[in-house]
Formats: sequence, structure tokens, C-alpha cells
Amino acid sequence: MKAFPAVTLSFNLRPGSSLGTAIDAMQRAEKEIALPETVMTSFSGSAAEFRTSLKSEPFLILAALVVIYIVLGVLYESYIHPITILSTLPSRAWERCWHC
Repeated sequence: MKAFPAVTLSFNLRPGSSLGTAIDAMQRAEKEIALPETVMTSFSGSAAEFRTSLKSEPFLILAALVVIYIVLGVLYESYIHPITILSTLPSRAWERCWHC
């Protein structure tokens, strides 16, 4: 049986920095170093949980939009009014971000 060396690197976040930014920085560093294909990297702990939670985010946003459509449909007793209202969401979001 052949033994392979293993190394564990851990990191802490600076106050005010986010886990997503730290993960992105680690992945950029991996690419810059140009690790050989035989080196395997993975995240564990909070970083791994954060990455898996981001995978389900688009489904949660879609589910929220469906629920909002249903509630607006019941409120306005129409199929088209909720679409009209929801179609303005991207412009409102852009307007809010523009003023940030």
C-alpha cells in the first residue's frame, strides 16, 4: 500500500472580511501557483458548508419568486398583474445598487 503525503492549511478571516472573498482568494492563489494535476485540494468545515449552501441559492430565489407570484395573483385576482409587478424587480434592484 502506497502512502501519500497530506497537508492541511487553515486560515482565519480578518475582521470585516467575508468567507466568500476568502474562498475566492484561495482559489485564485491555486490557479496562480499552477499546482500539478496530482495535487488535490478541497475545503472543509465552514468553507465547505458555505460552498454547498451557495449551490442551492438559485433554487431558493426561484422558489421565492414563485411564491411572490402566487401571492400577488391571489391579491390582484389576475395572472398578468403579478408578471407586470415582478418585471420591475430587476430595474428596482439595479437602482438600489446604483445608489449604494
